[in-house]
Amino acid sequence: RISVLFILAALAGPCHAYFRGDPVQAFKRMQYQGKRSVWSDVLVGQGPLFSVDRAVELQYPSHEVPAQESLKMQLSYDHEKYTSEWMMLNDGRGHQLDMIMAIFVYSGSEIHEVSHRLSYKQVGPDDPPGHRDRVTIAYHWIQEVEEDTRSGLNFLFVSGCLLTALAVLAVALDSSDLSSTRSLCVPEYHDSTAKRPKVKQFVLFEGGENEPSTEGKPIGLPQDGVVIGEHGLGDSQGLRGRGFTLGDVGLEGGVLDVSIPKSGGKGD
Repeated sequence: RISVLFILAALAGPCHAYFRGDPVQAFKRMQYQGKRSVWSDVLVGQGPLFSVDRAVELQYPSHEVPAQESLKMQLSYDHEKYTSEWMMLNDGRGHQLDMIMAIFVYSGSEIHEVSHRLSYKQVGPDDPPGHRDRVTIAYHWIQEVEEDTRSGLNFLFVSGCLLTALAVLAVALDSSDLSSTRSLCVPEYHDSTAKRPKVKQFVLFEGGENEPSTEGKPIGLPQDGVVIGEHGLGDSQGLRGRGFTLGDVGLEGGVLDVSIPKSGGKGD
């Protein structure tokens, strides 16, 4: 059991979730005369606190460095995820680092970026000789706006589904409306067994899907000189019945299928 707990602790070790005010682990190391020191911890009182702006005095060892030698320092944060460039503390020629601005960009409980801005000053006659052993460092935190891409994708998906459902519903209602006004116009022939039978009359059947079909009504009887020709449906004058002519409809397979409005009008 102890070994299992040790493994779980080792796996959970790299995962760091910060809350406001939590200390952020920081390290520093020095360089002078071409030599570099090992990383050493920055004290909690001198290091950054998560999402807290503050300025403190960062101390560093400098008593062994001659005044004419340059002195540099490097900082690292969040378990060495973010490491700064070598910062010149004193170039040995009168230019001295006055303040470090450490800028942390974060969102939620994670740090995304760390950058530094350096301010220098000219050493005056009133300043103590040699290197200073501390520098002011200001920690500034900038919260990055999180992009909720998952919610945006969910919104687009739901909107697409709703639009598709509305389109299907509109098509279904339109089809139902067409079927409710559909009628059949069936031709009757003098001799249906003939090779080219002559049309005697047309019979109109009305009624939608949810309505009882009406009895066939003869329409288009030859009258007023309008004669159904020998070759089928007559001449261009057309056969009129309930507001349409033969020029407006088609005959296919012996059944004339037309969509007409249901009105009280009668054929001419």
